[in-house]
Amino acid sequence: MGNVRFRTLFDFTRHQMNVGCVCGSCAHKGVVHRDRFARWCFLKRLNAAVDNLPGFLRCSQCGGRPVRIRPTLLPPTFPGWGADEGAWKRLQRRLRG
Repeated sequence: MGNVRFRTLFDFTRHQMNVGCVCGSCAHKGVVHRDRFARWCFLKRLNAAVDNLPGFLRCSQCGGRPVRIRPTLLPPTFPGWGADEGAWKRLQRRLRG
């Protein structure tokens, strides 16, 4: 990617790069879809700085937190996550209270 610095999650969406994560416990590698993760953070009103992202993610294998977050062109590990508009509306209703 050259000299591009990824400081926030929205830098990932701007450059069309998915979020690649490496678990700190089991070294499992996973990829999260950039736009869906940004939408999830927006709905939950989370700070989207790259330094804060490991606190929002869990490993699908062991439940640990990721150590490294890097931009990647690989496809998402769970392509169906967040693909259903009805699920987003249910999440939004649940978060409203």
